[in-house]
Amino acid sequence: MSTFLENIMTGDNLPTGNYLPLDLNLINNPQYAELSIEAMVLHSLYTMRMSCSLYNSQKDGQWLDEAGHPFIYFSNEEAAQILRVSERKITTLRNNLVKAGLIKVLRHGLKNYRIYVANPAQPKPEIHVQLNFKNYITTKEKVIMTGEKTEPVAEVPLSTAAKSASTSAQNLPLSTEQPTVQLKTNQTSETQTATELTNDQALIAGLKARYAHLIPDQAFKRFLPFCNNYNEVKQFVDTIFKAKFVSNQQFLQAGLPPEMEGLTFEKNPYFKNGLADAIAKVLEHLYRYGTQKVKNKTAFFFSFMRGYFTECTRRYLLDYYELTPQLAHVLERLAQVQVVKKHKNACRNEKISENVF
Repeated sequence: MSTFLENIMTGDNLPTGNYLPLDLNLINNPQYAELSIEAMVLHSLYTMRMSCSLYNSQKDGQWLDEAGHPFIYFSNEEAAQILRVSERKITTLRNNLVKAGLIKVLRHGLKNYRIYVANPAQPKPEIHVQLNFKNYITTKEKVIMTGEKTEPVAEVPLSTAAKSASTSAQNLPLSTEQPTVQLKTNQTSETQTATELTNDQALIAGLKARYAHLIPDQAFKRFLPFCNNYNEVKQFVDTIFKAKFVSNQQFLQAGLPPEMEGLTFEKNPYFKNGLADAIAKVLEHLYRYGTQKVKNKTAFFFSFMRGYFTECTRRYLLDYYELTPQLAHVLERLAQVQVVKKHKNACRNEKISENVF
């Protein structure tokens, strides 16, 4: 019988990440005996998102409530897509976590819910835990390099086990963690560059998590390859929301009521469904023509996205509402405003051409 397994784990290719932080206290503490594995995984998702909130809160304090407590936004729809279950199932799992004292859910505004996440309680000392270890490590000799001389240090044990599943006992190396190798060199610039790259990656991850309920992950994947740092990613996101705001203002000026649900990401499905494709189209145009036809890439991206949101709103109104005289008047006024803007832009471009030639 063949033992071949594609990408089989060996001592040389142990994974270095991509794991959810499942707290073993959820398994070892009888207090959580009634929690299903799905509820534990949902708590792990909340914990992972909370780490992003805590990281960003240290920079701008944005994810702290009035009392200074960190919180997260994590919709049932998003959790259902990740865990591949129904939203009703997520509601049940979330209620179980609330009952177990692991999360607290509070309404914030009309549609959002703040979620506060708690660490699982440790089992009592007299409890015999089911998983009495954190993980095992297989390591080689630890080496410290000082530039001219290589000094071997005491060999690290091949296996290390925790005596209990308490928080203090869990401060052991994971199997995915390698022994520390200290390099005493003068290459500080390389270390600084790596640190800045890590910080950028963390900030980008936090930005994606913050707007995950509005901007799909696929949309981020469209423009991330064109960005070199966090500031450029942030500029794309800001331009998208600015374009949507200006588009909404056009409809409001044309007479559309401000409470119209079609102006929001949450109620207008066309906004998110076609956002990734719209970004792909505008970036393809920028890539193909570059500075030959597009002098200001940011302005071009903004104009394209504004037109996209305007068309999505118009489509929503026609598909979800009866074409009453009032709605027809709004769409007519909007069309007139767009014609005037196109004329002004044409005149501006003509003046620029006259000045150039």
